[in-house]
Amino acid sequence: MNAPALSIVLVAPSGARTIGRTMRCLRAQTAADRLEVLIVAPEAAGLDLDALGGGCFHALRVVEAGPIERRGSAAALGVRAATAPLVGLVEDHSFPEPGWAEAFIKAHEGPWAAVGPAVENANPGPALSWAVFAVTYGSMSGPLTAGERDLLPWHNSTYKRAALAPYWADLDEMLHWEGFLQLKLREAGGRLYLEPAARTHHQNVSRLPSALALNAAWGRVLGADRAERGGWTWARRLLYGVAWPLFPLMQLRGLVPQVRRLALPTGLLLRLVPALALTLAARAVGEALGYLAGPGHALESLEDSFHHRHRHLSRRDLDEAAHIEATATA
Repeated sequence: MNAPALSIVLVAPSGARTIGRTMRCLRAQTAADRLEVLIVAPEAAGLDLDALGGGCFHALRVVEAGPIERRGSAAALGVRAATAPLVGLVEDHSFPEPGWAEAFIKAHEGPWAAVGPAVENANPGPALSWAVFAVTYGSMSGPLTAGERDLLPWHNSTYKRAALAPYWADLDEMLHWEGFLQLKLREAGGRLYLEPAARTHHQNVSRLPSALALNAAWGRVLGADRAERGGWTWARRLLYGVAWPLFPLMQLRGLVPQVRRLALPTGLLLRLVPALALTLAARAVGEALGYLAGPGHALESLEDSFHHRHRHLSRRDLDEAAHIEATATA
């Protein structure tokens, strides 16, 4: 083959240190020889492409980004460097199953501007991990039917490069806040598709302080963005800001069916209730702050959780991750 079928962009702000498990998953892809893998890192030094599996792929390249402070800008560098007609994103804490890439390539034979995967929980022990997972990926997990969607998993979906062409100059911001990119694609007539055969396992924040900070930051960014894009008056901002205790109740209407679909054991469900209550409360407080005071430093908090997931994992999850690494390299 003269050209790859799918380019995969993996942002690696810490170089090779945190991408080992994800790279093993990419090497195990049934379509590995049709993939161009682009590792976006501060520098190429320290990245041994042979050790990372260069011979398994159509191509494996490093895109030097200098110090990585914003994930969207780094991802945009990788997307612009890609050569395949399809380009996808994967996180260093996301672990695709072997048929993931092949399912994307097949699905993109359809009229879809973007195709996203089903997402499962990669650290299912802590109830807090499930609470964070339910809020972020609950609607994209469990038994799913392939079909058109309004939203796909951020940082883990694939796009036709031709569909991204009109937004080439704005990709830094759009990949930073990927929901906006997907909204723009839909407004332009593009269609989004969820393909359950493309399945990945996402490692979730599982330390209590980190989970509360992460959800407060998400809520604050969402609240600020909603008010800004809607041109809200200060009276409306104030009204929504003081109504924050109602937000968790409103979210529960959609979350309860999603949690039921996950079919969790009764014991875990009982532990999930307080974890989910804390998660939703933190997000509600953050959303109120976003309405009243804008995003503040919330984006910086989100970036840290994206770039340095190991800082936000419980001791149990860190020990399990270390065991997986040791087993894989033994």
